[in-house]
Amino acid sequence: MKKILALAAALAMLFSCAALAEAPVQKGVYTIENCTGETVTGISITDNITGNKLAVTYPEGMGLEDGDAAQMTFTIPEGEDGNHRLTLKFVTAGGYEGTFGTLSIEEAIVNLLPADTAAGATPISFGVPQQAGRYTVYNRTGEKVTLLSLTDNENPDKNLSVVFPEGFADGAWVEVSFYVPKDEQHSLTLHFETESGYQADFTTLHIEEAPVTLLSADAASGATPISFTAPEAE
Repeated sequence: MKKILALAAALAMLFSCAALAEAPVQKGVYTIENCTGETVTGISITDNITGNKLAVTYPEGMGLEDGDAAQMTFTIPEGEDGNHRLTLKFVTAGGYEGTFGTLSIEEAIVNLLPADTAAGATPISFGVPQQAGRYTVYNRTGEKVTLLSLTDNENPDKNLSVVFPEGFADGAWVEVSFYVPKDEQHSLTLHFETESGYQADFTTLHIEEAPVTLLSADAASGATPISFTAPEAE
């Protein structure tokens, strides 16, 4: 079950004077979804004009787990939203840092994205909460895999391609996550290519957490180039 942590900037801003604290304020309320594929260890929101900052730093070994959400509330004086923008920063357990410098004062759902699916220099997206397909992909093709990709069949422009410059070795495995809007019916096309030129597609992959084993052409069952069982330990 998803855990949501609520945090209020007003509680952290002890530097605000009493007169300002009593003045009318407006709020930016952000439901921050961790869609990075790993644990987020820190999140901060900073006022670009005043420098006021709300930061959440988790104890060592803890954090906002992938798929969970934190709700953060940031306040500014009433009527000062015209030129106000906020900077949202986050860091993951793997050391990835994302920054978005033009967050508005609003109520919004913010999805933190992994580095390999971020749109250019934009490490977040706005919209509905995300659901994740998480796949542990095993290479049992008998050769190196050079490309692995996932494409949303309902939105073909959205895809994740993993190129392996040194090759994804036979017998190895890799974890891949793909995100789509929650409560929508989506299927994915999984495509892979090997160093010999063999290419295969599986066009009805569901959004789920599952093992996926890539098979060789002669081991494929009919037109199905993958299986959904993890290989036995060798």
